Amino acid sequence: MIRALLLDLDDTLLINDWHTFYPPYLERLAAHMRDLLPATRLFAALHAGNDAMFRSDGSQGTLDQVFMARFLPLAGLDAEQARAAFAAFYHHGFEALQAHTAPDPAAPELVRLARELGLKLAIATQPVFPLEAVQARLRWAGVPDETFAYEYISTFDTQRACKPAPLFFTDLLARLDVAPHEALMAGDSSSSDMAARHLGIKTFYVERGRDGNGNGHDVKCDARGSLADLVDLLRTGAIHEL
Repeated sequence: MIRALLLDLDDTLLINDWHTFYPPYLERLAAHMRDLLPATRLFAALHAGNDAMFRSDGSQGTLDQVFMARFLPLAGLDAEQARAAFAAFYHHGFEALQAHTAPDPAAPELVRLARELGLKLAIATQPVFPLEAVQARLRWAGVPDETFAYEYISTFDTQRACKPAPLFFTDLLARLDVAPHEALMAGDSSSSDMAARHLGIKTFYVERGRDGNGNGHDVKCDARGSLADLVDLLRTGAIHEL
């Protein structure tokens, strides 16, 4: 019996091609921080900090701590400066990036139905952003946290490892208090999201055609299709038969 859904965000609940989204994100962030450091230094520090997060094994604390340990020396900023600058950007400048995304009409239907069925819900996005940035993208997707009150949202100040590390998924299961076989991970990445199956978590592969996996036919998962197809699995109860 499935008791919880672990839902990826980008290109799952929200149509968001990272290759389209990330360049304007960097451009806006660089403009926001231009009085603190030049863009070339910012980009180098960001790259190093992001790389450290993706390599984290959980032993160095939460991912924001891992990021700052690499970012601050390269950026030449102190922690107070950096945190204030990032917070201001996510509060004032991040919202304009909605123009580079699009809603999937099935996302609100999926989350509403899951709530009606009493399922626990976790936003299992790659935890490289603060909560405000994740909540913004949830609003863009039409599934705001303010409405649906998710049991858990993965962010870089709560998670210790990124997908596909097993620690990412085990942390979510512990927070939701469910066994692996009682959870289903839905996402568009064969490498990051479908890795949940190695822990015994059921998986639904969301086909967006951007996974770098050819036609995706060789993706190992319990079920696959559009977000609307996942809604159908929930509505019919077939999700419990995976």
